[in-house]
Amino acid sequence: MELELLEMVTMVLIAVEGDRPCKLGPYDRARCALVYLRKHDTLEQIAAGFRIGVATAWRYVNDTIELLGEFAPSLTEALAGHPGDGYVLLDGTVAETDRVQAEGHYCGKVSREGVNLQVITADDGTLLWISPALPGGRHDVKAAREHHIVTTCARLDLEVLADKGYIGAGGTVITPIKHRPN
Repeated sequence: MELELLEMVTMVLIAVEGDRPCKLGPYDRARCALVYLRKHDTLEQIAAGFRIGVATAWRYVNDTIELLGEFAPSLTEALAGHPGDGYVLLDGTVAETDRVQAEGHYCGKVSREGVNLQVITADDGTLLWISPALPGGRHDVKAAREHHIVTTCARLDLEVLADKGYIGAGGTVITPIKHRPN
């Protein structure tokens, strides 16, 4: 695990939470969250490794993720600082979840439960913004509209290069031409 990242997350926990009494100190709480996010260990594995209960491990991971989320830039902030050539790339992905049969989370396109994430990058692949999660069954064009990606990019005069999943989005979204099957 990268020491710089671990120190940064620890400092966020200390700055926001102060010195509240916990079974684990801020450094180990940061390690719990980063092990969960980076190594994909289960909460049971994390709990055993840190000698805490599963519920406590879940709370530490969840609280840390929420705190880090507060530092993430808004869509407008992320795109306003983009020094590119006036365009960005947009794509949606379905991240697998363990929400078995949760309403709206099943995505027929990938045949699994998941959440829909909209990802905006610069032309060189540099990550600019990732949306909050929506149910995996949500179509990309609808998700982009719900996150106000289309209107924000139009307002900032940014062209958006996207795949066929965004046909009909409007605004400054450019998609491939849809050919009719023979």
